[in-house]
Amino acid sequence: MKILSLIASRRSPGNSEILVKQASKAAQKAGAEVETINITDLNIASCEGCLACVFRGKCREEDQMDTLVEKLIQADGLIVAAPIYLLSPASVIKKIMDRALMMSLYIDDMQGRRRGSLNMTVAGKADWNPIGMEMMNQFALSFGFPVYNYHEAYAPGPGEILLQDDLMEDVASLGAGLVSYLRGETEPRTPEPNQCPSCYSRSVRLLGENKIQCPFCLVEGTLEANNQINIPQEVLNDAFWTPQHRKRHLEDWIKATRGRYMKNREAVKQKLKDFS
Repeated sequence: MKILSLIASRRSPGNSEILVKQASKAAQKAGAEVETINITDLNIASCEGCLACVFRGKCREEDQMDTLVEKLIQADGLIVAAPIYLLSPASVIKKIMDRALMMSLYIDDMQGRRRGSLNMTVAGKADWNPIGMEMMNQFALSFGFPVYNYHEAYAPGPGEILLQDDLMEDVASLGAGLVSYLRGETEPRTPEPNQCPSCYSRSVRLLGENKIQCPFCLVEGTLEANNQINIPQEVLNDAFWTPQHRKRHLEDWIKATRGRYMKNREAVKQKLKDFS
């Protein structure tokens, strides 16, 4: 069993690094092979939206994203932690997540495998972390890791997380729990009534009347009494991050745009001349 642990913080030793190492040590003790990488040290370029990864089978960027993707494909489990800055995770999370279309080519390789993630955030205080967990879960899902569990920690100063003994014990338990989950011995976290049952998001888009949509996995349902989210199981079975939905999105939308663009290319070039 392989677990890839990712630190998404430039501060060392920082709270995110400490959480990742605490969970990773417990996972390793439970029998997993663990590799830890600080993704802020990697040479990762911003996505240009060129779709070369889809149409050519390889990104045009000569950076380390190919290596990271290979490790993500090989891993059974993912442990990742990031600090919360301006209401959401550190920018490296979004930068790498923007490149997740590269994973679409490997969906079949990941099907049939039990995979899972433990996602963690560290903020100074709770009201500064409105969508941190949602984005971290989306990060894991975008690379093909269903969410086993997540943890939201709070410690404003570097290393202060170590002063919270109960929290450190909880994180170690979650690290060992991820190994148990990957072995099929443990079920994933049960969503709360006010969470999306697909990705655990507590954020919703209001569609009118009592209809809602999860903005992180695009499933639609209703908002019932006491803020309880109700999404039919058949809808959950086809959430955006499921393999079948991602394959359909790749074939029916992304690849289909190429022919349309080729038809429109000359008209676009002429419009660009007039525009400039």
